[in-house]
Amino acid sequence: MTGSVQACGTLILTNVMLSGINDQETQAESLQNVQQQNAGGQVNSQAVNNGEDVNNKTMVATVNDIVGEAVNQPTAEEQQKEQLLQVLRETRIRTDTEVPPEEYALEVDGKGIFALRDIHAIKAKQKAGKTTALKVFIAALLLGVMFRVKSLLEKPSILYFDTEQNRTDTKLILEDVAQMTGLSSEVIDSQVSLHSLRRINQEQLLPLLKLALEEEKPQVVMLDGIVEFVASFNDETESKQLIKELLKLSDQYSSAIVCVLHTNKADEDHNMRGHLGTMLAQKSATVLECVKEKGSSVITVKCSEARHEEMPEWSITFDAEGHIIDADEQRRQLLEQRKAEQLQKRQEALDKERKERLEKCLCILRDKGGVVSRKQLTEILVNVLDRKRPTVATYISEWVKDGSLVEVNGMIQVSNDLALPF
Repeated sequence: MTGSVQACGTLILTNVMLSGINDQETQAESLQNVQQQNAGGQVNSQAVNNGEDVNNKTMVATVNDIVGEAVNQPTAEEQQKEQLLQVLRETRIRTDTEVPPEEYALEVDGKGIFALRDIHAIKAKQKAGKTTALKVFIAALLLGVMFRVKSLLEKPSILYFDTEQNRTDTKLILEDVAQMTGLSSEVIDSQVSLHSLRRINQEQLLPLLKLALEEEKPQVVMLDGIVEFVASFNDETESKQLIKELLKLSDQYSSAIVCVLHTNKADEDHNMRGHLGTMLAQKSATVLECVKEKGSSVITVKCSEARHEEMPEWSITFDAEGHIIDADEQRRQLLEQRKAEQLQKRQEALDKERKERLEKCLCILRDKGGVVSRKQLTEILVNVLDRKRPTVATYISEWVKDGSLVEVNGMIQVSNDLALPF
């Protein structure tokens, strides 16, 4: 039995040894030597049993160890299961698990926006003030407060990727921030890393973002033109992959990643474009919308969706020199004026409708010789005006009350002030 094990072990080791030899002559020579050793081992088996051939025993033990280790190795399926179990252990949240508290980059009237370790969205129609709103956010982060927007970070670092504008307009971002804050170029450049990426290919943008996050570790990231990060904003798979990657990056670098995307073109449609917009809206902790007030240059920033508290609305506009200024009071006056105009239009419409009803009533009286019973007039007006009897009865009572009609003993006639020409 021992000889069989030895022979088997020798054969296995022979194959292992020969598999590493490429030269055919060398293989043949080595095989001949092994065969001779094997034959010698059979002749001297008695000597081996007496402990004289220690090398052969060592060889058999080594081969058995190798075979045993191979048998004990976990299968690929077992290795994958263990890896998944490790992920479950690492991601489980218990009641005593320590997690960092929610930390916001900014606040408006005490309501936090742009939480760190999360992604956010700013949406708007074309040329409706998205970049202008971002300038205000940057100014607030650098200066501490701008209008009603207040920074909650101490000397924050900001990464800004502009994928749409030309270099002149991109630089204008820094110039407008400098004008609003009064800060020097050195201070602004030390905290704001602004990049004009319109000429960069789409497939390079995400790697550039990852590299910038790794090198600069910004607390706030602004992606002005997130649509350029995908080949098609209607590609569901590509959109999901991008949003998932942004979520991972925001968590990995403890950054607030703010993504800017246009809404659909229809005036009444405020949804962000394509599958990319759908995924961004679903996964964003905060979705803000910039709305340009009709008939003015006032831009209002509203909170469209929020995972926690909703940001109050605030407004900005431009002065005669094109500088960004607060417009909350201007918008309040604009809304009051608009409300008054709407009330006036509504009243004019009601007056017109009332006049038309009265004219129809007067025509009926004329056809009836100027006098008709209330009951008969009611029945006729129900059909002519297509209204119910109680409503028509109310109309007649109002006309009598304001003097348009006169009622005597249940008979209705025209007031002397509205005498009909017969």
